[in-house]
Amino acid sequence: MALKNIQARLNEHQDQYIQFLKKLVQTDTMVIGHGIDGGNEKAGQVIIKKELEKLGFEIDEFEVEDEKIKRYPGANLGHENKGRPNIVGTLHGKGSGRSLILNGHIDTMPYGNKEDWNHDPFLGEVIDGYLYGLGATDMKASLSAMIMAAELLHSLGIQLKGDLIIQSVVDEEGGGNGTLACVERGYKADGAIVGEPTTLNIQPAHMGFLFHEIEVKGLALHSSQLWQGVNAIDKAMDIYRAIKKLEHRWLMTEKHPLLPGQTTNLGVIEGGIAGSVVPNNCKMNFCTHYHPKKGVSHQKRRDEVCDEIMGAIESVVSGDKWLKEHPPKITVYQEGFPFETSIDDPLVRESKELVTFILGREAVIEGMPAGCDARLLSGYGEIPTIILGCGDPKVSHSVNESVEVAQYIKLIEIYAAFIIQWCGIADIHKEGE
Repeated sequence: MALKNIQARLNEHQDQYIQFLKKLVQTDTMVIGHGIDGGNEKAGQVIIKKELEKLGFEIDEFEVEDEKIKRYPGANLGHENKGRPNIVGTLHGKGSGRSLILNGHIDTMPYGNKEDWNHDPFLGEVIDGYLYGLGATDMKASLSAMIMAAELLHSLGIQLKGDLIIQSVVDEEGGGNGTLACVERGYKADGAIVGEPTTLNIQPAHMGFLFHEIEVKGLALHSSQLWQGVNAIDKAMDIYRAIKKLEHRWLMTEKHPLLPGQTTNLGVIEGGIAGSVVPNNCKMNFCTHYHPKKGVSHQKRRDEVCDEIMGAIESVVSGDKWLKEHPPKITVYQEGFPFETSIDDPLVRESKELVTFILGREAVIEGMPAGCDARLLSGYGEIPTIILGCGDPKVSHSVNESVEVAQYIKLIEIYAAFIIQWCGIADIHKEGE
């Protein structure tokens, strides 16, 4: 099937594809309390399911079950999963082709203070070339593009050789339980694309992340006699400086060709009750972002980084009489390992070639400085995976979220063309250019 036929269909039915995205954005699919208290994803999943059924996909609808995902380190257990189904559609190929998973999350973060928005968070209308609304970029546009790419191929009468699997997952904003449930259910493919916003750049790697809570005890008394007490905030700052010293060493020694340096951020610090009281407690929350490492398993890599952090803390504790006798309480309360697909993998090479061809410029290969569900498909599913979507990630989780309509339409073209090339219908570079 020639690329020009895809482009013609896109031009003729662009309004239809925009209307589908509008419908999704106008539907409330917010998580509640990062998924711990549930979420409203089902309303969006009803739309997804209906469209996939219309396109001939076999539908698998299922909820996340803690008993099934608890065997995976990093699973976020204890979330309210009732009434929040995953929708997985499988379009079975004719055989002898490669299979492909397109993965996107239907859930969004809450909109926050509605008064801060210039437009209603569920507006879903196009203004000056941008479609505005909660989740427009993160990531309803890419999820819509996956489904509309399948609609486009269906309308052109294309039958694939390999299976096409579209996963519309829940609870990504709560840590990835929806995709983890898909992996546990046995979904596999020869390649996978996660549609997080990348402005059409290709990301075959992302950082890992570790959240530490460190609680330090002190000895309280009136500040006029502070030398007889122990200031927990001062002790905590000693630990903070040791961790930042470790970060400095990382920035000098830990390099990755696609990713920024390893960093650790002090995001929350709480301690004390009044300026006149020596604080007897200080609590700090850190987030550390770290690299994958070739030849090292994600669990071993995670443990390496965690050991380095613990070593930095111990360097302070071991030299401090009070901290030795009253060691800080240290907890890892959230985490996600990094992932990397080799730039020499066929998925990366072929997607780069195709995106370059369609955009008329060299495709950008980069890493994601944050993390997403790609790690689960790659690490636990053992599937070559890339991240490729539309929208600017800087507007994710922000007021007045929007996505450029032209970029959304271009992503439909990229997805449709890549499905054809990967799953084995025709080489669109050679036919009918």
